[in-house]
Amino acid sequence: MKSALTGLGAQVPPSRKHVEIYFIQAGHREKTAREFFQHYAEKRWLNPGGKLIADWKRCAWHWIWNR
Repeated sequence: MKSALTGLGAQVPPSRKHVEIYFIQAGHREKTAREFFQHYAEKRWLNPGGKLIADWKRCAWHWIWNR
């Protein structure tokens, strides 16, 4: 049974809208959210080791922190 809760970080790939909301709530621009989403979509949401990212919000946090 699929959970009704989505956008909590573990759903990969996330919806673009959830990513935009996360970035806006973190005080960043929608453009930054789109850049993050496009970057990881091009990598098929895989980490450098080739495994599916387990938590996109954690990746987003690192993306924001390193900018």
